Amino acid sequence: MAEVILDKIKSTAHIDSVVAKEDLKNGQWLTLGLLDADGERRLAEKAKTEDTADVLLVTSFTRYDPNTDFADYVTKAGQTGRAFHMEKGDVISVTKDLVAGAKKGDGLTIGDDGLGFKKTEGRGIAQIIGEENQGFYGDMFVIAIR
Repeated sequence: MAEVILDKIKSTAHIDSVVAKEDLKNGQWLTLGLLDADGERRLAEKAKTEDTADVLLVTSFTRYDPNTDFADYVTKAGQTGRAFHMEKGDVISVTKDLVAGAKKGDGLTIGDDGLGFKKTEGRGIAQIIGEENQGFYGDMFVIAIR
């Protein structure tokens, strides 16, 4: 389902409008490039490593469409997405499909192909601090950014 909930993010969080040449799933870590021709959006591509991950894509729905399948929603190539600069102390919840091979207490790094998270043996960029059920979204991991 690939869903990200912003649990504890500063009201002054740095958010970038981004655009990519390929479809992007919710929870995709991105590397930012130059401004797009519109002068507002940043060109972005999937982050390859933790060191190149600048922002986390968090999809927002601006219009209700009863035909949208939220489980498979992607930000289409050329479409504007919303990406957050994650900071130490931020807390997010993500559906379990965005975390590979980890459990409560584990350290995390960015996932394969920059999507979501995966377990790391080191400290990593985040830690799973809890698990909870969010009803419609099902079981989710609560993650603290380090």
